[in-house]
Order: sequence, then structure tokens, then C-alpha cells
Amino acid sequence: MPQRIDSESEPTTPQRPRNQGPLANILNVFQEFTPSKTQRQMRGLREELQGLLNDAEDAFSAKDSEIADLSNQVVPARPRRRRKRFHRADDAPASLDSQNSETLEDRTRKAGRHFIIDEGLFFIDEGAIWSLDVDDDFDYSTEFDSKSTRIQAQLQDVIRLLPDDAVSRRTEEWIGDAVHGMGGQRSATAYRLRRPSLKHLADATDLKHFTTSSDRFENFKQRIGYVPATDTAGAYYSAFKAPILYDEFAGEIDVDHLFRNPLLLNIHACILRGADGPTDLFKDNPYRPQAPYMEKIHNITRTSTGAIANAAVLAIWLYSADTKFLERGNETNINYRKRYRQYVEELRKGLTAKKAWVDALLNYWDGVFFPDADDDDGAARGAGDGENAEMESVVDAFANAPSLETPPAVFSYVICVISYLQMAGL
Repeated sequence: MPQRIDSESEPTTPQRPRNQGPLANILNVFQEFTPSKTQRQMRGLREELQGLLNDAEDAFSAKDSEIADLSNQVVPARPRRRRKRFHRADDAPASLDSQNSETLEDRTRKAGRHFIIDEGLFFIDEGAIWSLDVDDDFDYSTEFDSKSTRIQAQLQDVIRLLPDDAVSRRTEEWIGDAVHGMGGQRSATAYRLRRPSLKHLADATDLKHFTTSSDRFENFKQRIGYVPATDTAGAYYSAFKAPILYDEFAGEIDVDHLFRNPLLLNIHACILRGADGPTDLFKDNPYRPQAPYMEKIHNITRTSTGAIANAAVLAIWLYSADTKFLERGNETNINYRKRYRQYVEELRKGLTAKKAWVDALLNYWDGVFFPDADDDDGAARGAGDGENAEMESVVDAFANAPSLETPPAVFSYVICVISYLQMAGL
């Protein structure tokens, strides 16, 4: 029930030097695995270690790609030998080098992480998605007609992100294992939000109440939509009447302010750009780490509806009494999988129906994260009113430029007749 509270204190991880490089950061965490640690501290260290390992793997993959690109520039081109790509080292013949044998699995795992960032924190049905046949004629406008169409739509999203050479093998168990490795990414993200990134996500007053589950419940429950029990109904958490989702909240659902709380954008910045991603996010020169980061690794240049829904779910979890990020909250009983589906459904339905509030919302997020990217009409998404007004005048100037004068139709007819008569010698 929502009232159930775990009052046990959550020990904080001791401060240690950060950003010393992937290997140094991992070794620093390893050194803290001591017998004196409590189970809760050990769990936190494991989650932090998983996050560091994920970051290191992505960084190394990005470096490998850079090295490969440089090699291609300096090595003379030669005909490529066609050969089968294997997904595991023990499946590959001895003649294949280990890097090639691991490439497909690594890229599939990378696709799983990309899915977490852009498409969704959870699968609708993890068992069904791998056995379902791909509908090549699937119509996204039917996505929310039934559970089967929701699963098919999610399968389409998975297929779009999977490496081409993994698509035909998607029913093999290792593919599911690699993509399901995104569970580790969920844990790493949750750890990042509650620990190293928290200073960017909560003000000084709120920070004092993050130590225990009970403290979060008492201080933040209304913010995340808590509705107390009455004589006729039990307590619950409202999905859409949660002030934390809005930049302005007056007690009712207002789509013009929904999903615009700066906290949601700061959370997304943590996912895209690392623990310090929210630094100067709303300024002209926002922080970007020197090391490879998710936004660049996955070449993310637009805000997706899934990313917004993810940020909304994570914001609620962050301020909740829940101590772990599970599909169902271990203290609040919030169904986070269902909550994600509710948010993304309204966003995608609105996008399909060309609702103004969804279009404006995506433009707002894009203006913050990708201000230099172009809209479909060529306008800079992050441009201010003055720049956009100037561009409108430029467009008008070119559109209204005079054309070559064309003689009226009657004159054209007369000219044709005269030409015909001259040719006929009349």
C-alpha cells in the first residue's frame, strides 16, 4: 500500500575522487567492497560498479569506432572478403579474430541501451516480444488498439534499433539476453539519479529529505501525486495530477504545462550527458563531457516521446519512498511499467493526431537539447523569437521576389497565329 514506509536509513556512499578515467573510477569502487559494508551499501556499490562498467564499455566502443574510421582513411581500399559474422567467440571458427566474433553481440547490447534512452524503460511483455512475428505492414496509428498492437509497435522499435545482421537472428536466446541487459542500464540510471546527480536535481532544502524512505514519503508524497485514503477508497498515486510533471500546476490536468518541469529535462540530461549533464542545461553553452557520452554514442539528435515518458517516470521514482527502481515500487506500489505506458500513449496519440500541445512540447525539449538542429522547415529549433521572426521575413522576401513577366494568354494566342501564318507564307 502507498502508506507502507521503510524507515531504515539509506547509508550514503563516501565521497571519492571522480572522473579520473574509466579504469581508475572502477578500481576506486572495487576498493570499497569490504566486509564492514552493510548489505544496502554493497548493493549500492554493485549498482555504481555496473554503471561505471556500462559507461566504460560505451566509451571503449566509441573509441574503437574512431580508430576504425581513422584506419579506413589511411589504409588503401581493397575488396572486402564476405564472411559470416558470429555473435559469440565460441561460435566462431578459429580463423576469425575475437574482435569480429564479439562485434554483433556488443552492437546488440548497445542497441538495448539505446532503446532504454529513446524508446522505453520496460518491455510491455518480455516473453511475447521475441516470439511475435514482425508485421511488415504495421500501421502505427493502431498502436494502442490492443495489447497485441502495443507489443507489435514496440517490436518495430526494437527492430529499428537492432543491427541489421541481428534482425534475422532475433529469436535466438542470446539476442534477448543482450537486449535484456538493459535492466543493468535501468539500475545504473537509478543509481546515478539518487547519488552523483542528485545535487543537480534537488535544491538544498529537498536534499535534506533524501536520506530515508520515510523522509521522502513525508516530504514529497503530494508532489508525486499522492491521494490519501477516504472512507470509500484507498490511498493511491495519481498518474497525471502530480505537480512534479508540470512547470505550473493548478490542481487539474493542463496539457500546455504537462511534462515541462525543468526536473524532467535535467533527468534526461543525466541520461544523455552523464552525472553532471544538467550543468548549465538552460544556458547558451551547456555542459558536455569530454569523454564519449550517450547522446554522441547513439547519435541522438531529436527528442522522442519515449524519452519524455522515461523522464517523467524517473522523476516520480526519484522523489518516491521506493528504495529500488523496479517495475512496481517496493514501497509505493506504483506500477512504473504501467505509468510509462500511460504517458507515452498520450504523447504518441497526440503526435499522431497532430495535437498542438505535443508538437509544442517536442519543440521545447528540442530547443533545450538540440538548439542547432533544424526543423523540417529548416528553422533552428532553439532559435529565439527574434531569429525566427527574421527568418520569416527572409522567407517572405524570397517568396515575393518578382518573376519574369509572362504575356497574357490572348497575346500568346495572337503571337502563335502570326507565327503560323508566316510559316505558311500567308
